[in-house]
Amino acid sequence: MKQVLFIHGWTLAKNNDELYETMKNWEINPFEEKKRRRKTLEKELPDYQVIKPEMPNKEMACYKIWKLWFEKHFPFLNWEEIILIWHSLWAIFLTKYLSENRFPKMIDQLHIISPAIDEIGLPEWDNYIWDFRCNLENIRNIQDQCKKLWIRHSKDDPVVPFNHSERLIKELPNAKFMIFEDRGHFNQEHFPELIETIKNN
Repeated sequence: MKQVLFIHGWTLAKNNDELYETMKNWEINPFEEKKRRRKTLEKELPDYQVIKPEMPNKEMACYKIWKLWFEKHFPFLNWEEIILIWHSLWAIFLTKYLSENRFPKMIDQLHIISPAIDEIGLPEWDNYIWDFRCNLENIRNIQDQCKKLWIRHSKDDPVVPFNHSERLIKELPNAKFMIFEDRGHFNQEHFPELIETIKNN
């Protein structure tokens, strides 16, 4: 069965004190139903098996630990067809991983959404990337590991500046750059353009 591997973003903090300060800016609604992105993808892609790993310690993430946890999922991939979806700060992890390592098989589709590639222009409470920083000169190694590649970003993204994708596309000239005007950080439950692309490729 074809498989989709999807992981969302996270928040990085240097220590508990910084995490405390960061959480002051978070708005919560205990009555709001959480988006179950894996369930949405499963419903809209019934012919695909969706894998959404829960990455450890997302508020104070560590690249070395995430790398270990990510690779623990490899034995569960059947390699018939693999689709990776990166979103937001999660893109920093996979950008670093694929620029320094070889994925076990050729990636059939790689979808990069609202990618952060470094701390430039990120909000003050979300601009610490610690050991997730990668050498931008090695980013081209990514496109050598996938058959098809898309980058999507909305110009009104309040979390990751649009110019992150503009800079990334220069390093990944084989990618198709899909520009949106009013989708923010793509936190909507449904993403019809993404689903259509996956089905038709």
